[in-house]
Amino acid sequence: MPRLIEHVKHTDLSLSHHVAFWNAVEANLPAGALEPTGELGSIWKASVPTKPPAPSNPLKVPYFSQRDSATEHALRMCFSSSCAMLVEALKPGTLAGPNGDDAYLGRVLRYGDTTDSGAQLRALASYNIKATFTTKANWTTIEHQIKAGIPVPCGFLHKGPARKPSGGGHWLTVIGFTKEAIVVNDPFGEIDLVNGGYLNSNGAGQRYSRKNFAPRWMVEGPGTGWAIIATR
Repeated sequence: MPRLIEHVKHTDLSLSHHVAFWNAVEANLPAGALEPTGELGSIWKASVPTKPPAPSNPLKVPYFSQRDSATEHALRMCFSSSCAMLVEALKPGTLAGPNGDDAYLGRVLRYGDTTDSGAQLRALASYNIKATFTTKANWTTIEHQIKAGIPVPCGFLHKGPARKPSGGGHWLTVIGFTKEAIVVNDPFGEIDLVNGGYLNSNGAGQRYSRKNFAPRWMVEGPGTGWAIIATR
């Protein structure tokens, strides 16, 4: 006599005798067995995979300040601090403590300078994080990543007025967005988006308006933003 599971495997509901077989099986089950709280119903319910909850917006991303670095690179390690936040968000506990970005910086320096995107990508890969560097990011890029639960390190010009930004560039990590703004962890502090320069050292969870961040980030026009795009 074949096991019941064999009948399941070979069932064709277009065949009337197969349908009749399963109707007969059901008719001979104990009362309530198929109810959600019944013996068979509870087993079936437990076997159905539950959909994971959607990522929060903004994402919960640990903040690293480049200002408190114990290394000589404190004033120029914004790229490393931003990527360190990405690492800790995707692999919690990897970079422990408030100076976890120093540990990440040490990894980067094995491959090149802290300002080198290639060194950053190799460092991320050493933590088993697949990522690419792009100069063609836009708002949709950011929104897609945040919805996937992945923070986005972005490079932008932080000096001069928003209408004509300048400087050698700075990096932060985007952790969320609204219709009018992006939510960021800026490793140096809170920027004066309109005039340029920094107002204070409080860079965690800042809201930067899209209007004034856009010309600093997409300097050459729409779709020209610098960013690190990671995948899970």
